[in-house]
This record gives sequence, C-alpha cells and structure tokens, in this order.
Amino acid sequence: MGKVLSFRTGRGMAREQLLALAQRQARMQGKSLLQYLRELQAEAARPSEPRPPRATAQLPREKYVYLTKREVDLLFAQITDLRDRALFGTMYYFGLRASEVGLLLREYVNFRTRRIYIPRLKGGIAGEKVMTADCRQLLQNYLQSRRDTLPYLFPSRNSRPISRKRIDALFRRYATQAGLPPHKRHSHCLRHSIATHLLDAGQSLEYVQDHLGHKSIQSTGVYARISDAKRERVAYQLELSQEVAKIRPLRRR
Repeated sequence: MGKVLSFRTGRGMAREQLLALAQRQARMQGKSLLQYLRELQAEAARPSEPRPPRATAQLPREKYVYLTKREVDLLFAQITDLRDRALFGTMYYFGLRASEVGLLLREYVNFRTRRIYIPRLKGGIAGEKVMTADCRQLLQNYLQSRRDTLPYLFPSRNSRPISRKRIDALFRRYATQAGLPPHKRHSHCLRHSIATHLLDAGQSLEYVQDHLGHKSIQSTGVYARISDAKRERVAYQLELSQEVAKIRPLRRR
C-alpha cells in the first residue's frame, strides 16, 4: 500500500501537492498527466447513478398462528401412533405448550372424576380441567397400551419425560405430511388454535383465559375466575360443538 500523504497547509503549497498526487496516480495507472486529468474531469461531470430504492419493509409476521378446524383434522389424520395422538390431542384440548407436556404425570389423570391436572409455565395458572369424552378416550386407549410403570404421562424412549425438541420434531413431521403451510408447522399452533376455536364456539374471553391458564386477558392484569359448574357446562357444550375439532380414537384391529 502506498504511503499516506500529509498535506502541508502553507500558502501556495496545496496546489503543488495536488499536482504531485495527480502525477503519481497517473504514473501508477500508466497514463499521462493530461490523460489522467481529463478522465478525472469526465468522471466528475458524469451524473451520479440513482440510488436503488430501499427494500420495502417486510410485513411483521403474524404473532398468533392457528390451525383451522379442517387443518386440525388433516393433521390428526396423519397421526396413527397412540402416544402421539394422545399427546397432541391433549396439547390441543388444553392449550399446552410443548415445554409443559413433560410436566404431566399419569397420576394427574382421573377418569373417575373426568379431571386432569394441567401444570403451567411462564407464570400461568395451573389447575384441574374437565376432560371431554374424546379426550378421555384418547388417553384411555393410550394408557391401556402402555406396559411400563413410569410416572410420566408421555415418556420418551430413554424413560424420561418427552422433550420439547422431540415434540416439535414430531409435530413438524406430521404437519408436513398433512400439507400444512410451513409457518404452521410448529406445535405452539395448537395452543393458539384451541383459543381461537373456543371463541368461535361462542365461549367468553374469561373462559378462554381460565382454560389456557392465563393470569390476565390483557396487560391490565384482570383475571375472572370461572366456577367449576361453568366448566362442566362448557365441557358438555364443547362435546356437541361443531367448531372444536373432534380427535377420534382409532379403531382397534
């Protein structure tokens, strides 16, 4: 790299220094001083090219992506494994996060009272929820097929609770097989789906808040408690509703 020239500021010296710099540049490019100065002048006179237009800002990605009822049906049509069918069915019915599935224990399921205890993360409200008939049948078929004594409701092959990473991989595979759009191939869609479907079924925001374990509907921190009788009535209504997907147990061969 050539030396950096320091310009002297004395009177009459700037012009000589610029001329010396031009001579040096012309010599480096194998040109005469006159040719170099003409090209430099032509370059300065050339109109500058217009700047390329700025890339238009991308639309923000939709925060809450959910599956339509038809898409839920397409998804579960691909799931024939008893465990996976019960797992994703439970995630859908109770709006579970993938990280919450590993917290479920077998003892949390009570078929006699038709209740299941749902743990929550991220400051959510844990508690017992009513299982619909379809949900109970999914879990019964799955648990009856188990031959282990592990306490986890959904164990993995290494005898530990199934991981979030494994759940996401399974969901992505089934969603791809079902032909769902790429942006709907993550398991958290199920949580947003049941919330949307409950509202479509005519349920109140307060009920959806309770069902998903939210502390508040909005940032105001308002929390409306739902009575157990209300839960019973809503569970019965959901069994009859055409807006909530029905994940039927497979027929035994």
